[in-house]
Amino acid sequence: MPREKRDLFKSGREVDPVFVREKPIEPLLRWAGGKRRMVRELLNHLPTDSAHRTYYEPFLGGGALFFALRPKEAVLADANEHLIRCYEFVRDNPDRVNACLRGHARDTCEVHYYEIRDTYNRTSFSAAQAARFIYLNKTCFNGIFRVNIRGDFNVPYGWKEPPSLPSLAHLRAAGEALGHADLVAASFEDTLRMAGPDSFVFLDPPYPPLNGTSYFTHYTADRFGEENQRRLAAAVGELSSTGAAVMMTNADLPIIRKLYRGFHLSRLSVTRSITCKKKKHHVGELIITNY
Repeated sequence: MPREKRDLFKSGREVDPVFVREKPIEPLLRWAGGKRRMVRELLNHLPTDSAHRTYYEPFLGGGALFFALRPKEAVLADANEHLIRCYEFVRDNPDRVNACLRGHARDTCEVHYYEIRDTYNRTSFSAAQAARFIYLNKTCFNGIFRVNIRGDFNVPYGWKEPPSLPSLAHLRAAGEALGHADLVAASFEDTLRMAGPDSFVFLDPPYPPLNGTSYFTHYTADRFGEENQRRLAAAVGELSSTGAAVMMTNADLPIIRKLYRGFHLSRLSVTRSITCKKKKHHVGELIITNY
């Protein structure tokens, strides 16, 4: 990997690019479309030489696969800068994040939620802001991160009390795992340009909307629609030609099968909440690989 792209390893120390699996870590956050329940299946689809490749994840979200694998060398990216900054403060100062979270655990209620949401939308990044991000994520409706066109977080209260906030031990363990990664707030295209033939790239993009109220495109102020899916497929095809190992999850829809014709497609069946109503839908999903 080019040295200028890997600030973490500029010290010159030897890094063994293997996965540390002695104790899997649960994701810190709820995340729409997150792969917490699919981790075992994803592990069964890893390339045989994945332990010798640098791990890349351009749509980090809840990071379920990353926290299960705990790679010693990784680039974790997301277009959602709020998410990346939260992880940075968990990595760099988990004790301070925890101290702030304990205050939210004490005061949590509907009024507190909306006060914190207002504060969050007018406050810059800090350990306290990371704690607000985690608290809102754990307390809002369905764990959705949705912003309006101005970029303000606007998800309503979710009546989830008490919220399942991470413990200090959980924050420290996640921070230790994140300490082996570069965290980058970047588009998937910029992230994929960093990867090369020695990379293992896992992609879990926002899925195409299944109906007009699907939240899967409401990820950043810029929506992730069909044109984004086409751009992603083109970038993945280009990366695949370099020799990088690629694994993707996506919705089992005709457009996705067409875009990834020539890749290996494995169909799964999962149940997840995909609309603004409290209703579960059976959604077909694909694991897409180039190996």
